[in-house]
Amino acid sequence: MARIALTEPAMRLSLLAACLSLPLLACAGADPDDGPSPFDDEYPVSDLDSIFDGAPDNRTLPDENKADAQYPKQFFELVRDQSPVKSQGSRGVCSIFATVALMENLYIKAGMPNPDFSEQYMQWSTKEQVREYRYTEGSNADANLRAASQYGIVEEAKWPYESFKWSAANDAECGGTENLPTKCYTNGAPPQTAIDAIKWKLPRGRWLNTNSIKAHLTTKRHGVNVGMTFYYQSWNHRKSPLPVNTGYWREGIVLYPNAQDKEKSLEMRAGHAIQIVGWDDEKEVVRVDEKGEPMKDADGNVLTEKGFWIFKNSWGTGSFGAANPHGDGYGYLSYQYVSEYGTAYVSDVPRYETPAETCDNGTDDDGDGQVDCDDAQCAAHASCQATPTERTYSSTTSAAIPDNAPAGVTSTIDVPDAGTVGTVKVTLDITHTYRGDLKVVLAHDGQTVTLHDRTGGYEDDLTLTVDAAALAGTALQGAWTLTVSDHASYDTGTLNGWSLEIVTQ
Repeated sequence: MARIALTEPAMRLSLLAACLSLPLLACAGADPDDGPSPFDDEYPVSDLDSIFDGAPDNRTLPDENKADAQYPKQFFELVRDQSPVKSQGSRGVCSIFATVALMENLYIKAGMPNPDFSEQYMQWSTKEQVREYRYTEGSNADANLRAASQYGIVEEAKWPYESFKWSAANDAECGGTENLPTKCYTNGAPPQTAIDAIKWKLPRGRWLNTNSIKAHLTTKRHGVNVGMTFYYQSWNHRKSPLPVNTGYWREGIVLYPNAQDKEKSLEMRAGHAIQIVGWDDEKEVVRVDEKGEPMKDADGNVLTEKGFWIFKNSWGTGSFGAANPHGDGYGYLSYQYVSEYGTAYVSDVPRYETPAETCDNGTDDDGDGQVDCDDAQCAAHASCQATPTERTYSSTTSAAIPDNAPAGVTSTIDVPDAGTVGTVKVTLDITHTYRGDLKVVLAHDGQTVTLHDRTGGYEDDLTLTVDAAALAGTALQGAWTLTVSDHASYDTGTLNGWSLEIVTQ
């Protein structure tokens, strides 16, 4: 297969004459320094019959243009409302990717931050829940949107996309090339995480007259899915039997097919689907013939094509459309190409309410970039409270308890640690010949708690553990002072030691 590449100046009419005055190879050589060519990957297309299955004749659909409608010559503001360009890898699921791109566009319009839905799940849902196209990789926007509207689609993280279709290495039944079980086209069934996940839905879709695309883009202000017959030379695709143009490939330019391209491409029938997000009436490109050379009229004048849709593709970035001014992976698609060989399908903006953050599942449920306890919504959630910390502080310094002296003896534990007190237990070790004489008080952070107040009668000693619940919520740090006093004559004793067992909040 020959490869011919017009350089960037040759794409501009202002320099066309200069280019044509040179030998052909000077303007049309395949220079490896021009960047990646369209021959580095598969850039898969789809089953043509699936793309058009059930699509009505465009002429039967209403024209939604207003009689006095005047559209701008260029319209590309919707590009800013698109999710990142993705790659379908080597699988022929362009219609799935175009539909998910539209779904993400619609959820962005609805206010959802950074939507990223699962193409893998939509492929499965279309075939196993909608029960369409079960024995082919292909599908179309109508079936895909029914999956989204009736059953809902999960987020990408719940079932990430696999770039390669299952083979015998994945399942022995997937070793052939046709009439395979449905699981071979869906790469199996969803994992439990996807089955349990939130299902995001769209309003029901509808077919759109391709002549009404501008009306839809400007009034609804969101994208349009377009499926079409695939013409290989027009797309400058690696499988084209006719010469292709690497410069056009890099800019993502797709021309109206010439007669030979139509004939040769239909020998390898295929379809493709994309999302249209704008247009440029002023974009003008030199047409090429079956030899990949500039097309001319009978008088030798170079023919051009003017007027292109701006579209988002699903062949990844860095190659097709890498030089497109609207973004890597975007392209320009001929108005006439879509009018004659395309079908259009649309949906509408869904209702979206910011979901509450689930505080213990490791997921950013509300899409604000904060997960679980980092999210302000979770400040009061039990799982986000500081992990309780148990601390013990003690004094082993003994002191005699003055007999019949209300001022008693004091012992202080200075706590250096910061924190907030949750629970406090005080353990006392006192020897005394008549515990009914004793009163024990704990003071901290401006508060006092009586731990023992002359109970127990004639029994000896005071060794017990007491809860000091009244001190919950105080600062941990600071002086904790215990006072032990004797309130009757004759019996005496000693404070041997005491300790604090504190659990902080």
